[in-house]
Amino acid sequence: MTSTVLTPLMVMSVLVLSCFISCTTAAPVSGYSGGFVPSGMIVDDDGWSHGSLFSAPSWLLAQIDQNLMSTVLDYGYTPIPTEVPRSFEDFVAEGYAALDGGNYRAAYNAFKNAIEIQPSSSDAWYGTGLALEGQKRYLSALDAYSNAISYAKGPVSNWASYAGKGRILYHLNRISEAKIALETAIVQYEKADISYPDEFEEINRLLAEISGQISPVQSILPSAYIPPSAYNG
Repeated sequence: MTSTVLTPLMVMSVLVLSCFISCTTAAPVSGYSGGFVPSGMIVDDDGWSHGSLFSAPSWLLAQIDQNLMSTVLDYGYTPIPTEVPRSFEDFVAEGYAALDGGNYRAAYNAFKNAIEIQPSSSDAWYGTGLALEGQKRYLSALDAYSNAISYAKGPVSNWASYAGKGRILYHLNRISEAKIALETAIVQYEKADISYPDEFEEINRLLAEISGQISPVQSILPSAYIPPSAYNG
């Protein structure tokens, strides 16, 4: 007699425990006044909620305090935040900020992303040249500065690229080409009617060094500046 009574009690205990565990992933079910049904179960007309693992009487599920369980129950699908695509301007700003901090690799990656969006951006190619020059990747930097010059829309956006090209050619010991590029940079700088004294002084110093007027000194990469048209594409 004792075993006959214990067996239903044990089964009921397992059922209640399984129901409690499954309810931690419960979701609201329309048409069921009891409140919550464990995930994977459905409410039937026979008063029982059926699922792939077990069945439970609906009256038992109705005993769950919805307010108490609201902090642990999963109310269904949770939307995944949609990442907002980054713009050309975002990558350009990131690139120049990285240059200013001396992080040339991060700058290169940012400008590369900007170029993928706007391949004909002179400003992005110029920034790429600075980033590559900072890593002493001179041949790649020369290509970047050349691209910046080809896409430039006048003196305001090409003088700095000519200066960069001149620096790279000087590093590569292509002296006559370097002199032409630096002289062109000065002409374009004066036409642009702008004021970047540090960069302009560096151009003149390199020209004086090439002509033998001063002794060579250790070159320093000019400070990164943001061209006026950097955020206009």
